Amino acid sequence: MLGARMRDPIRVLKTRWARTLSDWVRFGRSLGPLVAELRERDTWDPERLRTWQTDRVRALLRHAYDNVPFYRRRFESVGFHPDDFSDLADLSRIPPLTKKDIRECAEEIFARGVERWRLKKGRTGGSTGEPTAFYRPSSEVAWHVASIRRCEEMLGIRPGDVMVRVGGVAYAATWQKRLYGLWESRVLGVHGLTCDYLDDDRLIKYIDTIADIEARVVGGYPSAMYLLATKMLEIGRRLPSVQIVWTSSEMLQPFQRERIREAFGVEAFDTYGAGDVPVASECAAHNGLHLFQSARLIEVVKEDGTSARPGEVGQVLVTSFYNWDWPYIRYDLGDLVEVSPPGPCVCGIRLPKVSRVLGRTGDYLVSPDGRRATVANLTLIFGPVARQVRAYQFFQEDPASVEIRLVPGYGYDSTTETFITDCVRSVLGEACRITVRTMQDIPTTPAGKRLLVVSKVPQQDRPEASGPSRGVSCP
Repeated sequence: MLGARMRDPIRVLKTRWARTLSDWVRFGRSLGPLVAELRERDTWDPERLRTWQTDRVRALLRHAYDNVPFYRRRFESVGFHPDDFSDLADLSRIPPLTKKDIRECAEEIFARGVERWRLKKGRTGGSTGEPTAFYRPSSEVAWHVASIRRCEEMLGIRPGDVMVRVGGVAYAATWQKRLYGLWESRVLGVHGLTCDYLDDDRLIKYIDTIADIEARVVGGYPSAMYLLATKMLEIGRRLPSVQIVWTSSEMLQPFQRERIREAFGVEAFDTYGAGDVPVASECAAHNGLHLFQSARLIEVVKEDGTSARPGEVGQVLVTSFYNWDWPYIRYDLGDLVEVSPPGPCVCGIRLPKVSRVLGRTGDYLVSPDGRRATVANLTLIFGPVARQVRAYQFFQEDPASVEIRLVPGYGYDSTTETFITDCVRSVLGEACRITVRTMQDIPTTPAGKRLLVVSKVPQQDRPEASGPSRGVSCP
């Protein structure tokens, strides 16, 4: 049984060796010490953590003021000087960094003298309907990967575990990403199953794959995991090797959690991240999500800029401690969360918690042949064209057609439009008519949220609908 081999010390050592080799190739060092640092900080008392964060922020603000044109101008525009900073509460004087700021001023966010060719360019598909590019040095990417491993520890994932990720498609994948994907599957035992669309045949195929490799860990978009769990119950199939299920990229709804629990026999771990970087995750207590404050500062603030209190809802702002080349200070993720009351957690981790994430909800488009395209995956289409598309929305009145509503950005042209429509068509199939409508802006709801999907398809025409919601509500 592969389940037994997963606990074989030889397999564990092999995986650890392979991971260390990968670290040295990518970062020139092992990331084990970084994970250990994060693990230690997770147990610090709140005051000690706040003092450490204050020192890091103070140094970052001084660097940004002296070396980054964007922040010097921004600080001066509101009458703020780094010498005025004494406590994290003083950050409320600095306006958040928005996606619009990045699109319009990305060049001014580079620190003076930085060797740009050393930076890794990343793209977010835009869960808020606004794709954005960002830049990171190798040092921050290292902490990024270490944070992922620390998150895996919290979930109980161990070196050598066979894992299946039901996730997105890289619509413009580089050869390096493809090569690393092969390394993950062949050596590290991490297998990716795409959910650009999910029909009955593909769902059954994925269930067979998980059973064949006897994966211990399965995770992915809540909408995809829900459909997978629903199909398992429908055909009376169990996957006894699976001991850990996690979800990310969308809001995990109660009905989805219940269906996953019924099918897999375990409680799902809800995780929340941005640009593949963990921001918060449930622990074994399944009583709220711990905010990963040990490698970055995460603020939850209300509309008036003050910190949200327990029970209140606020927007998430992130400040990275390890990116001084292209700093993002108080970056607005565009998501809303509800703050949990302070207090100890039975898991021993002392990081603060949020009780729920309200800004991301999963749904899907449908096609005439029964495909269901998860929205979290559709957002990945816009990563490669983040500069050319300022905002977008999917509108569907019937399974035979989808209208893509776009707000054009810099360099938008027929090539951009063709790339987007071809990607969507590859997901929904040739039988679905894809049209593009350019707009000056995409209206938001009275609450200020943009719906990524507006579906008018009657519920009876939606194969195994993902819930009562008609749209994906994002800030």
